[in-house]
Amino acid sequence: MLQEIVPIGVRPSTLSGLSEHMIVGHYETHYGNAVQALNEVRRELAALDAAASPSRLGRLKGEELSLTGSVALHELYFANLGGFRRAGPNSGLGRPDWHEVPEEFAQEIAAGFATTAQWRREFTAMAQSLAGGSGWVALTWSRRHKRFSSQIATDHAQAAIDATPVLVLDMYEHAYVQDFGANAAAYIDTFIRNINWEIVLKRIKAARNDQPLPNEDPSFTTNVPSLTVEVLAKEIANRNGLQIVDARQRDHMLRHPDLMAGATWRDPDQIETWSAELSADQPVAVYCAYGFDVGRNVTKSLIERGFDARFIRGGVSAWYAAGGARALKPTAS
Repeated sequence: MLQEIVPIGVRPSTLSGLSEHMIVGHYETHYGNAVQALNEVRRELAALDAAASPSRLGRLKGEELSLTGSVALHELYFANLGGFRRAGPNSGLGRPDWHEVPEEFAQEIAAGFATTAQWRREFTAMAQSLAGGSGWVALTWSRRHKRFSSQIATDHAQAAIDATPVLVLDMYEHAYVQDFGANAAAYIDTFIRNINWEIVLKRIKAARNDQPLPNEDPSFTTNVPSLTVEVLAKEIANRNGLQIVDARQRDHMLRHPDLMAGATWRDPDQIETWSAELSADQPVAVYCAYGFDVGRNVTKSLIERGFDARFIRGGVSAWYAAGGARALKPTAS
């Protein structure tokens, strides 16, 4: 089974001290490459015949394990980033001081840590031990022992058996070097300041109740028709006359002049003007930057005008993460 790209789990522009450019580049390049590499390995495994050597099978299964871990850890990492200014159903618990945590979190981890200060010191020290190298730090729930503990991993495949991660910190240098250089300590403090505690508490509740972790795809909705970037790629390949609308805000386009190959940029504030230029006989796919509100709202407006419209989950960022083609300049303004 091939792995689909999961839309980035945080609005990058809402973070404090972590630049949008670094976070988006991390998602599109490192997470995207991991998904693509995992799918290549799985295709190779599916094509193996009975004559394949055990060593080749073992190598591929080892690569699959590492890449599966990389994909899952990256998805958890982006989703537990904070956005304390975020409004709506994905809002956090307000911005605590960087050294504070919500009281509910303190109560949840009490069996594993004497105080939240102890947890924070240990988590921070573990992260600092990976500075200049690579790895992950995670707070995990042990289903066997019914308690929380902090875990360190020096690669993507190290994991405690029968444990569920509820908070994940990426300590590979690519996660912070662009903003912080070699100052890993500053990155760690900034990460803690940007934790989305609401997401962490939802994961804790699910883990304690032996339930799957919650769906953290911020672009998931049943109210507006949507499609994944994988489905989009197939429809483009089938040449079904799909009209692709780039509906990012004008200020975003000024900062990011590239767009999906084959798309036309349309100002979302001028939909009454440009919607008349679309063909009513062909389907429309709409995207914004990350698949949050703009693409959905434009899609709803087009549906109200009688168009067969869907929005692209994860926006253009998910398309790039999947290896989708891009153009350097808009085809229309």
